[in-house]
Amino acid sequence: MKFNLFPDRRVQFRLTVVTLGVALSVIWLISLYLARIVREDMERLISEQQLSTASIVAMNVNGELQDRLTMLTTVAAQVSGLLVEKPASLPAFLKDRPSISLPFNGGLFITGIDGTAIADYPIVPGRVGTNYMDRESISVPLKEGRPVIGRPNLGKTLKAPIFSIVVPVRDEQGKVIGCIAGTVNLGLPNFLDKLAMARYGKTGGYLLIAPQYRIIVNASDRSRVMEALPPVGVMPAMDRMFAGGQGSIIIVNAKGVEVMNTGVPVPISGWRVVVSVPTEEAFAVVREVRQRVLIVALMAALIATVLAVTLTVRLLRSQHSAVLGLYDPLTRLANRRLMEDRLGQAMASSKRSGTYFAVMVLDLDNFKPLNDQHGHGAGDLLLIEAAHRLKGCVRNIDTVARYGGDEFVVILGELDSDKEAATLQACAIAEKIRTKLSQSYRLKIEHPGKPDVTVEHHCSASIGIAMAMNHELNQDDIVKHADAAMYQAKDAGRDAIRFYASVATGL
Repeated sequence: MKFNLFPDRRVQFRLTVVTLGVALSVIWLISLYLARIVREDMERLISEQQLSTASIVAMNVNGELQDRLTMLTTVAAQVSGLLVEKPASLPAFLKDRPSISLPFNGGLFITGIDGTAIADYPIVPGRVGTNYMDRESISVPLKEGRPVIGRPNLGKTLKAPIFSIVVPVRDEQGKVIGCIAGTVNLGLPNFLDKLAMARYGKTGGYLLIAPQYRIIVNASDRSRVMEALPPVGVMPAMDRMFAGGQGSIIIVNAKGVEVMNTGVPVPISGWRVVVSVPTEEAFAVVREVRQRVLIVALMAALIATVLAVTLTVRLLRSQHSAVLGLYDPLTRLANRRLMEDRLGQAMASSKRSGTYFAVMVLDLDNFKPLNDQHGHGAGDLLLIEAAHRLKGCVRNIDTVARYGGDEFVVILGELDSDKEAATLQACAIAEKIRTKLSQSYRLKIEHPGKPDVTVEHHCSASIGIAMAMNHELNQDDIVKHADAAMYQAKDAGRDAIRFYASVATGL
């Protein structure tokens, strides 16, 4: 007799369904667990990535604001005597120095102690004679004698969204006698547009927020400029982020979209740079993993996971090895190989766009004495710090490379199509680099078994620049020209900038 464990097919069917249901339930529970774990890990990873990006942007914004505040402080000292003795000459003073208004697309104006504007440049009809004492950005410097980065609001005479940077003007006894204000018109191209034009991921972006006023100063989404944020108490998570230092939160924004926001403060202004990305984009991979686990069999999923992990590790190792081959191991700057590739890209871009590009060769002055006196470890610390300063002086599209020893190369792409204008752009960046590198270095040198030693070292840079367009020169010639200009800078006494052949700045 034939033995049949399940003579009733309905029992077999039910057993199959139950078994399949149990299997699917297990897979579904595993997918939920995996999705939660993956989401938590990804949330932490994305938060770290956004924090790194926001920190860089915040540092750039802080630097731009600090540069403008420093410039206004210098100008305030220059106009002090005129404000006391010859206030009528202030308009001519500003007009004769148009360069000091360039960082402020809304212009400059000077007020007396009563807050009434008495001179401006460029001239805005109605600005001179207007009293601004009702604006905190004017009243605080006049009454309390401290500089202010003002609240973004609608300008009285510009009739556009603006904010002002204001510093007091003092007489020889230190008494406040007026103030000078630089205005940034947010409705026109300005230095914050680099933030506004940027995107993060596919659908994310950046926000520059003034939390003390609950106002969006600038944003990738231009429609949100000057948008008022919910008052304190409406959105506790946002309040906690504004009150704390730096970190990430998940909220629903004004457009009803759930986003992950990571904020970093801008110290000089109390503002905050926020990187924002919709969670739908940020955690898209979590949903995909969950769907796949639900669709495929458990064994197939396990095998696929093992294969995926193996291939990913190999790919990451391969990519990591490739990346290490393109960067200097000490400074993390581009090495010669990557520099030559970036120079080729700059030349190709110049040919397409008809714009100039520049190559700088920099050599650190007074570097060898540091090595001789304190050893190569100290020299390495200085090279690392110099590389960090260099990266902070250039644009995102530029390339900084270590050429060898204490010599660096900077490639400035996409300059102006007019040679004179392009030369001025390159000169401005070179001067910023020269100034930054000439600042004092404090190097903490570690000696095994001995107390750490802090060394203060002064080091400048000799900078040579070669300008080029299209393919009028090959790569070797461009670098040679910049190198020759660098030696001219050294021969001129070091801590100087020289252009190859056609332009000599005398800096």
